[in-house]
Order: sequence, then structure tokens, then C-alpha cells
Amino acid sequence: MKVKNLLILCLLSIFLPLCGQTQNLTIKGKIFDEKGLPKQGATIAIIGTSKGTTSGVDGKYEISAPTNGTLVISFVGYTTLSIPINGKNEINATLELSSQDLKEIVVIGYGSQKKQDITSAIAAVKVGDIASRPIVNAADAITGKSPGIQVLSGSGSPGAELSVRVRGIGSPNGGEPLYVVDGVITPNLKAINPNTIESINVLKDASAAGIYGAAGSTNGVVIVTTKQGTKGKPLTEISFYTAIQQVVKKLPVLNNTEFLALQAEIGGSPLAIAPYYDVQNTNNNWQDLIYRDAPQTGINVGTSGGSEKGKYYFGAGYLTQAGIVKNSNFDRYSAKLSVEQNATDYLKIGGGLNYNRTNQTSITDNVSANFGGVITSALVTPQYVPIFYGAGSPYPGLYGTSNLYSGENPISNLYNSQNSTVENNLLGNAFIEIALPFNIKFKSQLNGVLNNTKRDYFQDPFASLVGIPTRGAANSLYNEVFRWGLDNTLNWKKVVGTHSFDVILGTAALKETIFNSFQSAQGFGSNVVKTLNAASSNYTVNTGNYEWTTNSYFGRLNYAFDNRYLATVTFRQDGSSRVGQNQRWGSFPAFSLGWKISNETFMENITWAQNVKIRAGWGKTGNLPPYTLLYPSYSLLNAGAPYAYNGGAASSGVSPSNQLGNSDLKWESAIQTNLGFDVSFLKNNLTLTVDYYHKKVEDLIFTQQLPLTTGGALTALNLPGFNINKGIEVSLDANIINKTDFEWNSNFNISFNKNNVEGIDENISFQTGAVQVAGSRVPLYTQIIKNNYPLGTFWGYKTSGVNPQTGNLIYGDKLEQIGSALPKYTFGFSNNFKYKNLSLSLLIDGTQGNDIYNSLRMETEAMSGFTNQSTAVLRRWQKVGDVTDIPRALGNRGANAAEAAKQQNLISSHFVEDGSFVRLRNLTLGYDLANQFVTKLGLSGVKVYFTAQNLLTLTNYSGYYPEVNAYGQGTNNQASNTGSAVSLLSLGIDRGTYPAAKTFTLGLNIQL
Repeated sequence: MKVKNLLILCLLSIFLPLCGQTQNLTIKGKIFDEKGLPKQGATIAIIGTSKGTTSGVDGKYEISAPTNGTLVISFVGYTTLSIPINGKNEINATLELSSQDLKEIVVIGYGSQKKQDITSAIAAVKVGDIASRPIVNAADAITGKSPGIQVLSGSGSPGAELSVRVRGIGSPNGGEPLYVVDGVITPNLKAINPNTIESINVLKDASAAGIYGAAGSTNGVVIVTTKQGTKGKPLTEISFYTAIQQVVKKLPVLNNTEFLALQAEIGGSPLAIAPYYDVQNTNNNWQDLIYRDAPQTGINVGTSGGSEKGKYYFGAGYLTQAGIVKNSNFDRYSAKLSVEQNATDYLKIGGGLNYNRTNQTSITDNVSANFGGVITSALVTPQYVPIFYGAGSPYPGLYGTSNLYSGENPISNLYNSQNSTVENNLLGNAFIEIALPFNIKFKSQLNGVLNNTKRDYFQDPFASLVGIPTRGAANSLYNEVFRWGLDNTLNWKKVVGTHSFDVILGTAALKETIFNSFQSAQGFGSNVVKTLNAASSNYTVNTGNYEWTTNSYFGRLNYAFDNRYLATVTFRQDGSSRVGQNQRWGSFPAFSLGWKISNETFMENITWAQNVKIRAGWGKTGNLPPYTLLYPSYSLLNAGAPYAYNGGAASSGVSPSNQLGNSDLKWESAIQTNLGFDVSFLKNNLTLTVDYYHKKVEDLIFTQQLPLTTGGALTALNLPGFNINKGIEVSLDANIINKTDFEWNSNFNISFNKNNVEGIDENISFQTGAVQVAGSRVPLYTQIIKNNYPLGTFWGYKTSGVNPQTGNLIYGDKLEQIGSALPKYTFGFSNNFKYKNLSLSLLIDGTQGNDIYNSLRMETEAMSGFTNQSTAVLRRWQKVGDVTDIPRALGNRGANAAEAAKQQNLISSHFVEDGSFVRLRNLTLGYDLANQFVTKLGLSGVKVYFTAQNLLTLTNYSGYYPEVNAYGQGTNNQASNTGSAVSLLSLGIDRGTYPAAKTFTLGLNIQL
């Protein structure tokens, strides 16, 4: 018997392990988060196999696995768990938060890196709130969330572009960063529906941006990764919101009685008003007539899923936004598709497309009423002017005007013309990735960006006095930009003992072609047919065709020793047709070092600080000339009159154009230094990051007007000086409360930046920031680029108040700096609260120390003509001894004409105002419906939310809104400027900017 039992035991000891190797179990379980709540979306995989699944809304999962296998359970932001199965049929697990997301993977350009191993200045922007905000432009998702990154809205117009500045403005050519979407270098983010964004990372210093060399990274790099899909059960998300927008405030102007009293004071006698104006009964408050409560609606649908072999994502969206100014609207239709498939164990293929089509109706702003400026016209048109002339007037039925000045009333400016734009944006990529021996991966990605824009303008031939003389006018502009690129990379990763290597080598080729055409005509017999074929006179036709290329070679090494000492070395060489033919190639090296002090043995007993790291980086990046100079080496020619030689047939003639070539034009290059420090406290619940940077841009590219003896030509040149930005950035993240039923986390960030232009000849200066006041076509320049002054410097006469004896402004005796459009510091402060299913988030941001040149006040406080004025003139000087800040009413009639012209046409500090502000940018209240109720409906999740944007703005600025003309007029990456006259940088000038809106939104997010 004993022998028999021994034999059975021996046989079992042989065969049971073999059975265990082949037998699978069905394992069920539930995944919880750190608070004991069910965790949806956790990944459960079997180590050593390709099997995997995800947990459902109730945290449950089911998977088939070997009895002796190991489960790997992971979720972004949580510590990965490895649990031996050991023959169990049920395995539950609780995830724990990782140390402040230090294991998070950050996209760094042509690759990714663990956040804890980063040695440069990279901002990983949190974008989880996009689904709960009415975001139209993707750049708005960055606002206030990271130091050193400023997002500005220069116009409240629907569909208006935003301006992003990373660590100040690097060049007079403009301050926009380079944008990279899913590995595709693109001029902007127009093709992206914000609701499809997965992550945004901003490379702020040269050691991070150096991998992009001279592609435009002098101003930083914004890397956007869109949703790519997830493996596991298909997940569908539907979001819908409706919003109402309102003008933040209106500006008080004079009523008829006050206006006529002022005019009597200006002219010395009552103003004679034509009898067909009903002054007693016509009181048009033009601001009430042009502004409206405007609706905005958005709906987005996205679905994703996949298996171990591949994944997919498809999304579609629709947005319609009416402007708070009548007759301005924006509609967007968008779609996105991305697929990825493991064709074999070593071959992966994939690609993606982002497409949108927009329709925009815009109004004219940022100009005087005489040039059709709606915003300005609403302030300067007297209230007795009728919307339409009545019977008995010289022009019955036409839009009313003042018979004393030439500007149309604002309703006429809104409706006597139509300005519409249709735009198509397509961004896509396709790639193959091959796993080679020795841990090497080869990836080849073909990129494409296509944009075409059609703008049509039509002026009614019969409705207004401005249209009748020409019997109407129309023009049509078409612009198409196609860019393709090919990137090839080899990536090798290897860990050898305590050494870790991550090497990438690559090439990049890019070509862009640009076509534009412009046609215009006059003389329409009807306002029904608005296309140019219905015109009869004054036809003009102009077309342009341009192209440029770059070719690049790059490499990067990320090295770590013993998880303590880190190093990154980058090198890139670029060649481009957009610089002088003698300066085709530029070399751009960069490196950075890091020391994880907390991993040293002497830190083992220190418990009050965690994850202490010091970073230092240096590098050189570049910048291309602006799009206005695609052929800088060549002197361009125009078609001239035909001529005959020796009595023969006539030949085509040519004449010099307005560009003189410069074959020695160099790249702009920026030398950047960054020193950083990271530390966490209170068991990683409080994280502090501090960075100091110094960015010096050399060989500034500038366009200079040559003497008239050259025919008024322009030439591109490198200024001998340089532009310096230096500053300090501080970010503080805190998990203040982290309980089962209540959470509170917060972020505060602040950045100080100082800009200065140095090394330019003291006797040379460049004027910019032109304004045209009261219908004058002669520009007045408000800003200057000059040695030892920052970009955006306002330049004019300082005023020291009003002389109590004369009532005139007291001017200084010289031109000097009267302000700066650049802020001394910017900040953001966000808080997120969650109590059970209720959530509350708020975002506060602001700037301090920046000035605004209020050109609008030069028209509404001039008191020198027949236009209406601001109520500020009610406190004007009127008699000897009056102490006030508003000078006397001078008038341009009679003996006071010279002083009146001086007051209106001198650029002075009288019109410079503090543009600082503190703003409650966003306030969102949300509620997640109870899981039991949602489950009964067959849904995975439902959230309702209410959002208020621009709810409160604290500022001393007297205009509509303190963000004005923020985009400037000189960007280096906008193909729409191709071939146009050079447009210099212009910042912080209010010429009658479309006001911002405050928005109230109610939304619903559903997960299926």
C-alpha cells in the first residue's frame, strides 16, 4: 500500500506541473482605486503574453490566464501591480497613486520619456477639463496652467485665433511657437478639434526643443497628441453643450444733449443740424443695437476600442458660435480617424487624419469708423443719426449717416457689406514601425498638412452712401497651402547593469507649396448676384505661387546612470531655401544634465523631502525668416511695358520689384540656458518646481526700407544686435485633501520675464505699431524697436496732466519710452474640488505690468470734430483753475486748429493705460450621476455640468477688455502672409478691438 501511494505521488509530481503549464483558468475580479471605489479602465494583462482586458464601469473584469501566470494591473498615474495567479479564480486589487505622477510618460519630440527622468524644461499641461468647457481653439486649453506660457485672445470675434507665447517673444518676426500634432509639424492648430486632444506638452527650453532645430523652435514647441484609441471593450463618448455669450461691458458715450453742448463749446456757437434729423426723438444707443446675447452650441461624438493586435479612434464634432456683435458667426464641422495595427510581431502600421471645415462671417474691427470699423463707429456715431434715412431726407431708405463727417453708422457697417470665409484644414500621417534586432526600432512617417481658404467680400451697391459711387464692390481671395514631410528614425533602448541608454537618429524632409489669387471688381447692377462675374468695371487680377523646403539630420542620446545621474545630448543640422543661398545650413547643438539627489544614500534618512532633482541645460535653436520673405537671396522683378529692339517685334519688359536680395541672410539663432529644481514634500503631496532661463536671440531678421533712390525697395537683413528674454518660473502643485469622499488639489504658477533688445546701433531705430485715427490714411507709429528697450515699447511724448490755466495737455520736450506692452509677470491659479459625485473647478489667471495704447480714446476724447465722444469728456477743463485729467474742447475750427491737431495726432502717454488684470477665467460645477442609475440606463457614465467663462475681470483698463491686439502683426509661421508687404510686430494696441464675451454653458457628457 505504501509503495502504491508513493508511486501515485511520483506520477502526480511529474504530470501536475505539465498540466499547470497548459491549463487556463477564467479569472474574475474587481479593481478599486486608492479610496476603495471601483476603477474603470484599468488594464489587466498576462505577463509574457499578448492577452489583456480592461475593467468596466463597476471595476469588474474577466480574463483567461494560465494557472501559474502573473497578472499585471496598471492605470496611468497609479503604481503598476504584479500579482501571481497561483490557481486562484478570483483576484481583486487596489491601485495606489504613484508619486505625483512621476512615472507619467511625457512626449518630448520624436519619442517619449518618463517624467521623472526629464532634465529640461517641459510643461505637461493637464487637459482633462476640455470636455467641460466651450473651447473653440485648442490653444485655450493651455491658458493659466503652466508658468512661462501665456495664451492671449486678441479679439473676441467668433473663431478668432489665439496667440501663444513661450517665455516671452523671441523675435520681431513674431512670438508664436512651433506646433507639432501627432508628430506632424504644422503652422497652427486649426485642423484640431479640441475635444480630440489626449495631451499637450510644451518644450520651453533649447535642450528640449533642440530636436526640432531651426524649424521655428526659438519660440518653443507645443506638442499635441490626439486620441489614438484604447485596447479592450469599445468605448463611446457623446458630449453636448449649449451656451450663451454676453459682452463683458459697454462704454458710456454722450447722449444728444451732451453731444450738442460739447459741439457748441468746440465751435463757439450751437451746431446747425439739418432739419431732416429728428434730434428730439432719435436716440440710438448704437452699442445696444450692435451687441446681442449670442448662442453657442457644440456636439462631439468619439468611439474607440481595439484588441491586442490594434486599436482605433473615430470622432466627429459640430460647433456653431454666433458672435456677440451681430452679423458675425462661426461654424465648424470636424472629423478625426486614427488606426494602429500590429501586422506581425515585428511590424506595426498606422496613421491618422484630422479634418475640419469652417464657415465664418466677420465684421470689420480694429480700424476707425471711416474705414468701416463697427466697434469704433458704435462709439463715435451721434445718437441722433437714424438707422435709415426717412422721407424728406436727401437719401430716403439708405443707411443713415452724419452730414458732418464721412463715417457710416455701425448698422450700415454691419450690413452694407458681407465678409465671409470658408476654410478647409486637413492634417494627417501614415507610419510603419519595424522592430529590428538588438532592440532597435525603425519608424518612417509620412506627414501632410493642407489648408485652403476662400474669403469673399461684397459691398451693396444701393444700401449705403459708401456703395453708391462705385455701384458696389467685391473681391475674392483664395489661398492654398500644402505641406508634406517625411521623417525616418532609428531608436535604440538598452539597460546594461546600472546604465540606461535611449538613442534616436533621424532625418526629416519638408516641402511646402503656396498658391494664392486675388480678384476684385466694381459696378454691380444688383445686390442679388454677389459674385465677380456680375461686376462691370475696374477688374483686377493677381496670383502668386511660392514654395520652400528644408532638409534635416538629427540625433539625441538620453542616458541615466544608477537612476541618479541623467544626461541628454541633442544635435540637429538644418538646411533650407528660406535663408540666404550662402547660409543654407545651420547647426544646432543642445544638452542637459540632471541629478536625482533623493536617490543618493545620504538622503535615505531624510523624510521631509522627496524626489529632489536638479536640472541644467544649454542649447542653440533657430528660426526661419517670415513668410513675407520666401526668396530672400533674389531681387524680384515685375512685368514692365513691352519694348522693341532694332525695330523688331515687341518683347516683354521687366522692372525692379520691391525686394532687393541678400544672399548672406542667416538663420536667427537663440542660445538658451536653463537651470531647474524639483522637490516634493509631505509624502509627495506638495511639489515645487523652479526654473531660471536666459534666452539670447542673435542675427535678428528684419526687413529694412531702402532709400527712395532704389525705387522704395525692401531688403531682409540680420540686425547686429540681439533680443534677450530672461526670467524665473515657479510652479506649486498641492494635493491638499485626499479623502474617500472629498478631494482638493491646487496649482499655482507664476513667471517673471524681462525682455530687452541690445547691440543695435544707438542711432538706428525701427518704427512699428501703426494706428490711423479719425479717417486719416497717414499712419501714426506708437511703438519702436530700439537699443536697450524691450520689444513692444511705446514711444512718444510724456504728458504731465492738464494745465489749469490753459486747459491744454502738458507735453514733454522729447520722444521717449511711455510704456511697454509686455507684462512683468503672468500667473495662473487653479483649484479642483470633489465631494462624492459633485465636482467644482476654477481657474484664475492674470498679468501685471503691461500697458495698452488706447488708440480708441484718441477718437472718443479728441473733442475736435463732429463725432460723438466718451462720457470722460464731461469732466473736461472748462475754466481757469479747473483741475482735471481731460483737456479742454479745442475743435479743428478757428484759432484752436493747431492745438486740436496736436492733441489728436501726437502719440503720448495720455493714451497709455495699465493693462494688468486678474480674471476668473473658468468656473465649472459638475455632477456625476449615481452608478446604479446609470447602469439601469445601460450607460457607463453620465455627467452634467455648468461652466462660466470670463465671469469676472478686475482691471483698471477703461476699454472693453484688457486683452487687445495680442496676436501682433508679424508671425513667422503663417502662410497667409505670403508675398504681402512686411508687417512688423505690433502689441497691446486697442484700435477698436472686437470685445471679449463672458459665457455661460450647460453641458452633458455620456459614456456608452
